[in-house]
Amino acid sequence: MTLVLSAIIPIVAILLLGKVIASTRILSDEGWMGLESITYYVLFPALIVSKIAVADFSAVDWRMPVTLIGAQIIMAAASAALGILSKQPGNKIGVYVQSGVRWNTFIALAIAQDIMGPTGLVLVAAAAAAMVPTANLLSIFALLRFSDGTMSSGILFRQILANPLILAFLVGYAINQFGIDLTSEIGSFLDILAQAAIAMGLLASGCHIQMRNGSTSHKVVFGWSILRLFGLPLVAGLIAYALSPPQEIFFVILIATAVPTASNGAILARKLGGDAPLAANLIAVQTVLALISVPAIFWIAEAMQIV
Repeated sequence: MTLVLSAIIPIVAILLLGKVIASTRILSDEGWMGLESITYYVLFPALIVSKIAVADFSAVDWRMPVTLIGAQIIMAAASAALGILSKQPGNKIGVYVQSGVRWNTFIALAIAQDIMGPTGLVLVAAAAAAMVPTANLLSIFALLRFSDGTMSSGILFRQILANPLILAFLVGYAINQFGIDLTSEIGSFLDILAQAAIAMGLLASGCHIQMRNGSTSHKVVFGWSILRLFGLPLVAGLIAYALSPPQEIFFVILIATAVPTASNGAILARKLGGDAPLAANLIAVQTVLALISVPAIFWIAEAMQIV
């Protein structure tokens, strides 16, 4: 618990700094979008390639992807069912599903690095290789299905194949498995870019902490956010408990599922006919509540002697 709190405090500070910077209007909305794009398409892939290329994969256990993907599928089904039963409009149901299965990889990486060091980064990157394509598939399917959009397998495959996180993992893994030695210049180049990835990602996430006007009440947004923040790690924790993975794998599973939904969800919702203001509200509320929920989840896990 103490380690989690120690890791959370600087992360909270950087998120809040991002919010403060955004409020000063030093950067326009377009500027923040550009910063997020650079982080997502350049800095973050550099971090993944640099760490995966030299990683020891003996610590990665098959039970981690099975647990994470299983939890995402269950959460997606539960979110869709609750949305239908509560008679929510279709464009909102797709957003609830997306919010339930996406995760903020930047925050997860920051927590894992502070607590577990390089091993944590490798394990979270491996978790991303399982969760990111699953999240894209489930989100795109739900947004198109419930907003009466046109479902296309081509759209799904393009989203997966063009995802920079997945491509970076594959490149780093290929370098690792084929024993390719990176030159000192290339290694230094990637390391310098990687050093900026987490800080920039957290600043960009912090700028999204803002409530926007929408047609969904704050009570519904708050309730759905609580369901997501505690529901996904609960489901993943139950699956992991049944499979009994090593303790460090269990720890990373909790990190990956306890963090809030991804900050780019509103963009995808807007593109595919979902309720974009609702997606933005869910991102903001979950990011703020996660400052309390993440330590609480690990306190419960520690009290139960799980981690």
